[in-house]
Amino acid sequence: MKKLMFPFVAFVFIACLYLGQTVQAQSVYYVHAASGNDSADGSIKSPWKSLEKARDTIRRLKQENRFPARGIVVELTGTFVFHDHEFKLEEQDGGSDANAPVVYRASASGVRFIGGQLLTLKNFKPVTDSNVLKRLLPSVRDKVLCCDLSVLGVSNIPSLPRQFSSWDGMELFYGNRAMTVARWPNSGWVDFDRVVDRGVNPVDHATGEWEHGVRGGTFVYKEDNPSRWNVAKGVWLNGFWCFDWANETLKVAQIDTAKKTMTLEGIHTYGIGKAKQWQHSARRYYAMNILEELDSPGEWYLDRETKQLYFLPPGNKEDEIVLTILRAPLIRVTKVKHLRLEGFRIGPTAGTAVSVCQSTDILIDSVTITNVSGSAISVLGGQGCGVQNCRISNIGKAGISLSGGDRKTLAPSKHFAINNEVHHCGRLQRTGGGYCMVFQGVGCHVAHNLFHDTPYIAVAYGGNDHLFEYNEIHSAMMEGGDGGGIYTGRDWGSQGNVIQYNYLHHFGKAGADQKAAAGQPLEYEPLKKDVSIMGVYLDDCDSGDTVRNNIFYKAGWAVFVGGGRDNTIENNLMIDCRSAVHFDDRGLVRARPGEGTKDGWDLLAKLEAVNYKRPPWSERFPQLPGIMNDSPKLPLHNVVRNNIAINCLEWAHLSKSVVETSLAKINFADNVVWGSVSTRDSSLFPHETAADKVLFSKEKLPDVDTPDNNGFVVQNHAVIRNIAPNFKRIPVESIGLLQDKNRKP
Repeated sequence: MKKLMFPFVAFVFIACLYLGQTVQAQSVYYVHAASGNDSADGSIKSPWKSLEKARDTIRRLKQENRFPARGIVVELTGTFVFHDHEFKLEEQDGGSDANAPVVYRASASGVRFIGGQLLTLKNFKPVTDSNVLKRLLPSVRDKVLCCDLSVLGVSNIPSLPRQFSSWDGMELFYGNRAMTVARWPNSGWVDFDRVVDRGVNPVDHATGEWEHGVRGGTFVYKEDNPSRWNVAKGVWLNGFWCFDWANETLKVAQIDTAKKTMTLEGIHTYGIGKAKQWQHSARRYYAMNILEELDSPGEWYLDRETKQLYFLPPGNKEDEIVLTILRAPLIRVTKVKHLRLEGFRIGPTAGTAVSVCQSTDILIDSVTITNVSGSAISVLGGQGCGVQNCRISNIGKAGISLSGGDRKTLAPSKHFAINNEVHHCGRLQRTGGGYCMVFQGVGCHVAHNLFHDTPYIAVAYGGNDHLFEYNEIHSAMMEGGDGGGIYTGRDWGSQGNVIQYNYLHHFGKAGADQKAAAGQPLEYEPLKKDVSIMGVYLDDCDSGDTVRNNIFYKAGWAVFVGGGRDNTIENNLMIDCRSAVHFDDRGLVRARPGEGTKDGWDLLAKLEAVNYKRPPWSERFPQLPGIMNDSPKLPLHNVVRNNIAINCLEWAHLSKSVVETSLAKINFADNVVWGSVSTRDSSLFPHETAADKVLFSKEKLPDVDTPDNNGFVVQNHAVIRNIAPNFKRIPVESIGLLQDKNRKP
C-alpha cells in the first residue's frame, strides 16, 4: 500500500507544481515587436506582436473574472513604431488593487517606442529641381539631399501657425540628435533696436497692466541676408520681442529690402521693442524655416506644399533617421488604476511621451525619454501617481508635470517625483512652460532629483502643501530673464509649500562660464549678461511659502520675494549671489484685489474661489480671513532668520518704499553677512530692530569657491560656528540623485 501511495502522491505533487507554474506563467505575457505574432499564445516562446493584443487579452480576463490574484506582467521587446496612432490604456486596463497591478515592463533586451517615420539616407536623393537649386547657396547645392514624403505615405503635414511659443510641427532626428530647422544665423541672436511700429494699443487697465499686441510690428534690420528670403514660402522669426520672459515665433508678412524693414504677420503678445525703461538686454531674434539658409551640416527644411524634405546631413555615416509624425501622446493612460510602466525607452516623438489623466496608483519607473518635441511625462488629476528613477532629456516642452488634489478641500494628490534626472528641457519652448519640472494643485512630493540645463525656469509650482526637498538644480536661466531656478507667483493662497535641503547653483552667465571652462557645449543662445535671475522666485505677491536649509551658490538673487507676505526664509546658505534676499512692494501699484481684472492681479478673487474664510482654509491658514483689513498690498509678516550670506553683492536688496513702509514688519533675526560688498548702513536698515539682528563680519574667509564632498567646508569653519551658533549644517552629501539598481552614483 505504501509502495503504491508514493508514486501517486509524487504524481499529484508534480502535477500541482506544474499547474502552479502554468498559472504563474499565464500571469506573464510576452510581446516582441520583430518576431511576435498576434495569433500566438503570448508565451515566452510564442510572443505576440502588438501591445494592443496584450491589452485586449487583459481586458477579456477581467471581463471573465479570471484576472490573476497577483496581477499581470507584460514583458516587451524590440522597437514599436507609431505613425498615426497612440497606445491607449483606459479604465478597464488597470489592475485589481495595489497588490495586483498590471505591469508593462521592458525585457532584458530592452524596448523602445518611436512616434514617427523611420528613414535612411537611401530615402534621400540629390536635389535636381532648378528652382530649388537657385534658392540654395552655391556652396551646398551638391550637398543638400531631398526626400519625397508623399512616396512614403506621409500626407498629413499641417501648416505652421503665424504665431507660436513652441515648435508645432515635425522634427528630424539623425543619430539620436535633433537636427536644426534651417536658420540664420546658425547660432546666436540678431539684435534690433529701431522699431517703426510696436504693434500695440495703449494699456487697457481693465484687462491688464501691459500693452498687448494688436497687429504685427515693424522693425529695422541691419544685415543683408533677409533680402534673399522668399517670404511667399514662409519665413518665421523666433525672438525675445519685448520682455525676457516671453519668447515667441512670429511669421513675417513683408520684407522691404529698400528700407530694410520687416513687418510681422504674427502678433506678439506684448508688441515688439522695449516697453519699459528698466529693460537693459537687447531685443533679439533669429530667422528659421528658410530654405535659403540651409547651409550648415545638420540643418533641414520641409516644403509643406510639395512635401519635399531637404536635409544637409552632418556626415556620410548611415545612421538612424526619424521624422516625428505622431503629435498625440505616444502612451495615453486615462482613468486607470494600479498600473506600472517600467524600463522603457521612448523617443523620438512629436507629442507628449506619456500622458496620465484622472488615474490612481500609476508608477512610471526607470523610463528613459529623450528627443521629444512635446513634454515627457504629464500627470493630470487622480491620486498617488509617481515618476521615479527616470532619465529625461532633450525635451521640447516640460520634463515632468504633476497636477492633482483639491484646493478647496486641501485634499492632497499624493503625486510624487523621486530620483529622476531631467535636463535640456524647453528645447522648443524657451519660456512659459518649458520647465524641467512643474507641479500644481495640492500635496505633491518632489525629492532627490537632478534638474539642469534649461533656457528659462527649471522648476515651477503653484498650489498648496507641496514638499520640494533634496533636489539639485543647476544651469537654469541660460537664455531668458526675470525667472528663477524655482518659480511660483501671483497668489496670496499659495500657502503651506516647503522648499528645503536643495542645492541651487550656477544660473545664467555663471552656468555658461562653468560650461565653457569645462569645454561643454552650451546648446543655447546665451545672453551676454544676466537679466533678473533668481534662485527661488516668489513672484507677484506670492505668499505663505517656506524656504529653509538650502544652499544657493552663484544663483542670482538667492530668494526673491516680489511683494508677498507670510513667507519664511530660514537657515539658508547664500554664496556668491547677486543678493541674498530681496523684498519689494509691487503690490502697492499692481495688485487689484476685488477689482475683477482678468490678468491674475485680482488676488482676492483667487482666495474667494477656494472659500478662504471657511474651514479647512480658515483653520489651516488663519492669517488669511482678515487679510483685507491688514494692509493687503504690503509685504508684511515675512521672516528672515538664521541665514548666512557670503560674498554676495548685497545682503538684502530692498526697494525704497519697502524700507519706508514695511521693513519694521519683516522679522529679521540672527542672520550673518560675511565678506559681502554691502555693509551695515542706516539707509538700508533704518529700523534698529532690523539692523541689530544682522551681523556683518569682516573675518577672513576660507575658500568657498568650490563645494567639497561634505558640502562647502565653510559650514564647519570655526568663525561660522562662533558667530552663527544656531545655523544648522546643510547636508549636501544627501542632496541629489539616489542610487538604484539601474543608476550609477
